[in-house]
Amino acid sequence: MSFMDALNNVMAIQERYLYRERSRDTSIEAARSVIPHMSETHEKVLSYAFDCGYGGFTDVEMANHFNCLTSHYRSRRAQLTEAGYIVATEVRRRHPERGNNRDHIVWKHKDFLND
Repeated sequence: MSFMDALNNVMAIQERYLYRERSRDTSIEAARSVIPHMSETHEKVLSYAFDCGYGGFTDVEMANHFNCLTSHYRSRRAQLTEAGYIVATEVRRRHPERGNNRDHIVWKHKDFLND
């Protein structure tokens, strides 16, 4: 089972506890509407983070991977960070090819944090 399949299974289990077994359809629909659902982009970013493993990634590397110059993927990464799936590390990387010499945060999937 892939990580995303496992995550979706957990979300389905959590959803089930939001309503009673004999709830009306409208109650079930209301319960489901308050559960945060992952978009396809969230899944792509989370899978990318998992694939980067212990080395992690910067937002610049992620943007290059997805061939995207906008903040679209970075915004999804920020949401996943807020949810606790992706974590900032103390490590920084520079990307001089971008025309600056700034440090960029290295992010990791929560399963690859050093204990």
